[in-house]
Amino acid sequence: MAYTIKTNTPYKGNDDELLALKEKATEIVYKINTSAPDQRGKIHQDLLPKLFKKLGQNSWFEFPLNCDYGCFTEIGNDCYFNHHLSIGDGGKIKIGNNVIIGPYVGIYTAQHPLDSKERLAGWQTVQDIAIGNNVWIGANVTILSGVTIGDNVVIGAGSVVTKDIPANTLAYGVPCKVIRKIK
Repeated sequence: MAYTIKTNTPYKGNDDELLALKEKATEIVYKINTSAPDQRGKIHQDLLPKLFKKLGQNSWFEFPLNCDYGCFTEIGNDCYFNHHLSIGDGGKIKIGNNVIIGPYVGIYTAQHPLDSKERLAGWQTVQDIAIGNNVWIGANVTILSGVTIGDNVVIGAGSVVTKDIPANTLAYGVPCKVIRKIK
């Protein structure tokens, strides 16, 4: 997969190559979300590695799952993703090792123009997202484009993460902000 979307460079989401990548991801996600519960092991072994650019060992997903492309997302080892995860990965998303993500979390790299004419014409940009190692992200958290979350961070439930969160901190709120250091 050689196609990339450059950070902060306007592009149109209806590009033929992008549409083909999205269609491939949609087919895989449909198979995942409509599989019988007794097929979960097979899904993790056969389908999820076809969806993501990188899928580390022993990482586990609860379903349903939503993902725009998958091929722009890298996932480390020993991660757990609860149900209703939504991944908007027009930009790169890199998730470290030992990450726990609660239910109804959204991770979104896309940004749409404020100017309605540009927006209606289909223009958008992306900014990459990075999530460090040993991170716990609570339920109903939204992570917006361009954010880096450091190692050993806890993000409280219901937060909207709009800015970088440094390592070894507890952060929560709307917008999310650092509350204190974690020892």
